[in-house]
Amino acid sequence: MATRNENSMLGETRENVGSTMNGIQDKVADSIDEMGDRISTMEQQLREAGDALMENARKLSEAASKQVQLHPLAAFGIAFLVGVTAAKMLRR
Repeated sequence: MATRNENSMLGETRENVGSTMNGIQDKVADSIDEMGDRISTMEQQLREAGDALMENARKLSEAASKQVQLHPLAAFGIAFLVGVTAAKMLRR
């Protein structure tokens, strides 16, 4: 049988382990919260970048459309050359 001193030491050890586990759980919970915040920030940044990309694509499309309307013969010639070049590349 264990003596009172051994039982006392065992009780202290259990308390230390319990408080250590609580500290670890708190640190893990804090880390998870911090990661959640980082993910939310990254998600917002990605949305903003996507919105900016869509806006730039819209502007480029409008500019290309305007150039085709102003110079239809040049647009046809460029499209024809691109098609011929693509066909030659795909044959190889």
